[in-house]
Amino acid sequence: MFHELVLFAVIVVALFTALLVMFLYLVVRKIKDGKWKREVKRYKQRYEPVLFRYLAYGDEQVPAPSSSAQHVAVMELLDHFIRVLANEGVKERATTLAEMYFVDYLRAQLAHRRLGRRMNALFFIEDFHLRSLVHELETMYEQKQLTPMEKRQLLKMFALFQHPNVYEYMKQTDESFTQFDYRLILSRMDDHMFAKMVDHFFDWNEKIQYALIDMIGIMQKLAHVSFLRTLLQHEQSEYRVRALKALAQMAYPLDVEQLRVHFQSPVWQERLMALRLCARTRRQEMVDHIVLLMKDAVFSVRSQAAEALLRMPNGLDILEHIAQTSDDRYARDMALEWLERGREHD
Repeated sequence: MFHELVLFAVIVVALFTALLVMFLYLVVRKIKDGKWKREVKRYKQRYEPVLFRYLAYGDEQVPAPSSSAQHVAVMELLDHFIRVLANEGVKERATTLAEMYFVDYLRAQLAHRRLGRRMNALFFIEDFHLRSLVHELETMYEQKQLTPMEKRQLLKMFALFQHPNVYEYMKQTDESFTQFDYRLILSRMDDHMFAKMVDHFFDWNEKIQYALIDMIGIMQKLAHVSFLRTLLQHEQSEYRVRALKALAQMAYPLDVEQLRVHFQSPVWQERLMALRLCARTRRQEMVDHIVLLMKDAVFSVRSQAAEALLRMPNGLDILEHIAQTSDDRYARDMALEWLERGREHD
């Protein structure tokens, strides 16, 4: 019994000691973090007016940061100013300053054991357009222990820097990459690089293909309208649906004959996107076809048809006529719903 009590006491003391050590560590860590933040804030206050005059007018000498806190303070200020003072002159001066003062510091941060430090370094390199660190980025990308988060950020940067290997890198991505990830990468490509992606459309995996179609519409890339019109004839319905959506985002008009096949598609999403295109282009010759789709079996299609009619010059009159005379109860109900909406905003 005595030995058991001694053993229990030893365990309690050991646990108490471990908790005390952990508590003291956290207290010391918090004190250090607080001191670090105050130091960064103090340097920001010192550098802010000088950095502003340098970026805005280019006639100020910015003192070189000498400590880690000074580097962070100046980089955060610089990052803030290039977002607020958004013009090419400011960006060029920011890049020049970053090339002069931050390259060595960021190079060291890329090899830091903490993921947060490495990611912050990548964000700063992207924001400051530090092409001089591309070799280090290539080396980092080849590391086996690279996290998915780092790989996504690196691919965005390779796209931004028009890196010649970005196509090969994208072919090697795994299933963890989402369509949204690919959209972010594509959004950073210049027109030439994006066009090359489109030219090799059927070489890419499905997620990249869908992201490409979506980004043509989101980024209003009118140069690729002919490519979208080609996809409208593809046997795979998802290509047709996304191509119609992209054309609708660009408000690119198609005539009745071109849209007829999509109005009559057995795929309701395709009918919906054809109607969305009509709503954006507001072409009077589409009215009869849109009216027919007010009787569609799918609620979302009927709703989009009513919206498309409402956007026509005489949309309220058309919807009122449907509400009073249609032989389809669902069409009448939808017309009444959109009449109410239209009158509210009239």
